[in-house]
Amino acid sequence: MRKGLGFWSLVALAAGGGGSAHETQGAGSARVFTLAQLTAERQVSGREWLEFLRVKSLSMGVYHLKKGATDTQSPHRQDEVYYVASGRAVLAVDGQDYPVEPGSVVFVKANAKHRLHSIGEDLTTLVFFAPAETD
Repeated sequence: MRKGLGFWSLVALAAGGGGSAHETQGAGSARVFTLAQLTAERQVSGREWLEFLRVKSLSMGVYHLKKGATDTQSPHRQDEVYYVASGRAVLAVDGQDYPVEPGSVVFVKANAKHRLHSIGEDLTTLVFFAPAETD
């Protein structure tokens, strides 16, 4: 592992492409992001969702829900992975509840009905779609 780059920075390096204002460094085949910068940009936007990387094979974003919020998402046509960076909640997938907390990684199959609920602490997740999310 490269010194000074965390795991999520390396994920972005592996993905390549998808330049944006949130990058701390990178050119050509590499893009490097920090969660702190992405979180700050998401807060400034006032939105719960901030996509920060999109290439044909993958898209990534930061999703934030406040304590007690309602998650209104619909099933996606892509496989999805959630990484919980902070907070606590329950992720319901096709009627099965999965408690999540910092460090949790959850795979959700394409088209599965899912939503976060019982958000006990402000929740910040990194979300990966493969291939890239479509409307």
